Amino acid sequence: MNQIFATAFQGLFLYLGLALLVAVLLGVLRSRRFKGWRGERAVQNTIRKHLNPLVYVDLHNVTLPTADGSTQIDHLIFSPYGLFVLETKNYQGWIFGSERQSQWTQQIFKKRSRFQNPLRQNYKHTKAIQELLGLAPEHVHSVIAFVGDCEFKTEMPPQVTRGDGFVSHIQSFTQTVWSPEQMQELLDKLEAVRLQPGRATDKQHVAHVKELQAAKSQPKPKIPSKTPARPKPEPVAEPVKPPPPDVVDILLEPVAAAMVELPVDVPPERAAPVPDRTPATVNRMNEVRECPQCTWPLRKLVMQRGPLAGQGVWRCTNTAACSFVQEETSQS
Repeated sequence: MNQIFATAFQGLFLYLGLALLVAVLLGVLRSRRFKGWRGERAVQNTIRKHLNPLVYVDLHNVTLPTADGSTQIDHLIFSPYGLFVLETKNYQGWIFGSERQSQWTQQIFKKRSRFQNPLRQNYKHTKAIQELLGLAPEHVHSVIAFVGDCEFKTEMPPQVTRGDGFVSHIQSFTQTVWSPEQMQELLDKLEAVRLQPGRATDKQHVAHVKELQAAKSQPKPKIPSKTPARPKPEPVAEPVKPPPPDVVDILLEPVAAAMVELPVDVPPERAAPVPDRTPATVNRMNEVRECPQCTWPLRKLVMQRGPLAGQGVWRCTNTAACSFVQEETSQS
C-alpha cells in the first residue's frame, strides 16, 4: 500500500515539475526581451543572406558611451555608400504611427498598446555614432526594420520597413562616399570607442535604461510662471467735498438762463416784466443744505428774470457731476 502511494506521489511531483517547466518556458518565449532577441536574429540572418559581405560590413549589439550613460544599437552596416543604423522591432498586429508622433500604437484585436516612436529612439543612436566617429549627418542613415506578423495601417516614411524590406532600402543608396581605406579606418575607430561586448556591458546598459525610465515616470516639478505679475491698479481718489460755505455768492443771471429752456405760457395777469439789462445783483444766503443725490452743498438762488422771477430754488454746487435743482416751495 505504501509503495502505491509513493509511486502516485512521484508521478504527481513529476507532473507538477513538468507543468512548472512549461509555464516558465512559455513566459520566457512571450517576454519582450526574448521577442527582441528573436527579431534581431531574424534581421541578422537576412543581412547576411541578401547583402554582399564584400561590400557591406555588419556589426550587432554595439554599445556606445554617451554623456548620460550608454546607448545600444541593434545593427550597424558599414558600406561605401554610408553607414546604416538599424533598429529592430518584433511586433504583431496593426501598427499606427507617423514620423512626428512621439508614441505609436499597436493593436491586436481589441487590445491597444503604445510604444515609443522608433524613429525618435534611433535618432539618439545616429547622433551618438556621428559624434564618436566624426561623421557628416548625410552619411548616416536611420532604418527601422519591423519583423513579425504585423501590418502598417498608416503611411510610413521610406526608412520604416517591414520584413526584409530594409534590404532594398539600403541597396537604393548607390553613391560612393567612402573608399575601402576610409571604411577600414572608421571600423578601427569604432572598435576603439565602443564598450567591450559581453554580459557585463549588457547588464550595465539595462540598468541605465531602467534608471532613465524611472526618471521619466516621476512627475515633473512645476516651474513657476515667468509672466510678470500685473500691477495692482492704484485706488482712485474720491473728490474731496468742500466745506459748506457760511455765505454763498451767486450770480443769478446764468442760472436763470439755464433754468428757462422750454417756452412757458404766461397768464396775462402774470406777464413777465421787461428784462432789465442792468448787471445782476449778488444775493447772499446764509442757509446751507446738502444735495440728496451726491451730498454736496446746495446753493439757494433767487430767480431775477423769467416766469419764476422772485422765486427761490436750490441747486447742487457739484455742477460737473450733478444736475440737481429743486424749487424752494417743495423743499420746505
